[in-house]
Amino acid sequence: MMKRFFILPFLLLLFVHLYSQAPDIGSLGLKLPPIHNCTPVKDQSNSSTCWSFSSVSLLESEGMLKGKGMSDLSEMYIARYSYIRKIETHLKTQGKNFFTPGGQFHDVVWVLKHYGMVPEAAYNGLPGGEAAHNHQELDTAILHYTNKLLQKKIAVLQPVHYRYIDSVLDRHLGKVPAVFSYKGKVYTPLSFLKEYLGINPDDYAEITSYTHHPFYSSFILEDKYNWTGDAYYNVPVQEFIAIANNALQKGYTVSWDGDVEEPTFNFYSSIAYLPKPVSNLQAERQSSFEDMSTSIDHMMHIVALTKDINGADWYLVKNSWGSNSNKLKGYLFMSRDYFAVKTGAIIVNKKAIPAEIRKKMRI
Repeated sequence: MMKRFFILPFLLLLFVHLYSQAPDIGSLGLKLPPIHNCTPVKDQSNSSTCWSFSSVSLLESEGMLKGKGMSDLSEMYIARYSYIRKIETHLKTQGKNFFTPGGQFHDVVWVLKHYGMVPEAAYNGLPGGEAAHNHQELDTAILHYTNKLLQKKIAVLQPVHYRYIDSVLDRHLGKVPAVFSYKGKVYTPLSFLKEYLGINPDDYAEITSYTHHPFYSSFILEDKYNWTGDAYYNVPVQEFIAIANNALQKGYTVSWDGDVEEPTFNFYSSIAYLPKPVSNLQAERQSSFEDMSTSIDHMMHIVALTKDINGADWYLVKNSWGSNSNKLKGYLFMSRDYFAVKTGAIIVNKKAIPAEIRKKMRI
């Protein structure tokens, strides 16, 4: 998934020239709405871990909903165990799946179920006391080692392989604690997830909306980052919107997986919108998926719903590129139509889905 950094100056100048007449949050009367159940913006820096930051931010919000207060959970704990699973899967398929540091929400669910969770204070992924994440060397080392194993036709990792992989991860991310103390009590990662956070990984649903599969069924989303072949619930686009809106109106939040490559996704101006009105959101959504003009390349966290001066819906979205990254200190406004067309999938607590839609989804 997308790393935060380094848009070339000439691209910035091009955007300014092309979109100098584009709508802006001031002319639309968009103001930050009250934000509830949301932890501060973080910075993934030079790492392809937006999927972990977005998902962990959702879990932190869920903890606040449960009355646990504001917790700071470890994104790199999730990333570490997912690295190992990625290597195992890539070898099992003999290199036929997409091998990347990126991921999706179900990768987080798998780690939670097998390894639990830890707070940031117990595992920050910065073993040398670095100020920011930089995974260039780590990603390169993992890729080279995995390719080496593939060349040797190794399909199943052996203890010697795990030891080497762990040594690389320990060097770049730090050793994982078997036990740790949090607010005066000792936990293991699994007991922290269950006893302190009270989070059940099965409480969440990944939802999309495409017409090449039946609605109200589940299907394996044809996206390269879905390297595990996980299934998503499929609903009509108006219900897709209704699920997100209901969640936000009920105090829940929504994890977002979608396209940030559009020229009208202007994070530095804190706004994402479509350049022209769309009469059929479902058809536009489908065609842009099939012709690959919609890319699913970044994950963020939707934390509030508001309206502009014309009464149109806009989502307030929390990114993971740092609080000094744009004029809204790491947030942006996303129009309803951009959300409807350019979102690959959303993740919500199943309780946040309207009852009549949940019944049709059979969950």
